Amino acid sequence: MHKIIAYFLLFVGLATLFFSFTGMYQTFVNKKPVVQVLQLKNFNVNTQYGPIEMEASSVNQILNLSLFALLMMFLAGLGAKVAGIGNNLLKTERICETLQTLSVKEALDKQKDIQRL
Repeated sequence: MHKIIAYFLLFVGLATLFFSFTGMYQTFVNKKPVVQVLQLKNFNVNTQYGPIEMEASSVNQILNLSLFALLMMFLAGLGAKVAGIGNNLLKTERICETLQTLSVKEALDKQKDIQRL
């Protein structure tokens, strides 16, 4: 049962990593548009030379790209953690199986020694 859970967690973690990296790749090479979560209006910045009107389109794109990158990095970290948990479960299962086979072999060896006596 532990092996099924371990392989499932490993698969889910790797799928999450793959999803986040492909999403980032497609977005940053302009194959897929960024979801517009933040939308600012044009605004004025007061400087010592007077107010300057800033267009919000470039600021919106930078903010949305950075928000998307943070989300994808969070998903990548989550996928790495889940895959690591699945990997550790597989390691633990293999160690337990190895210890069980060793203990069976030792018990058989002891039984043979007792029968010799």
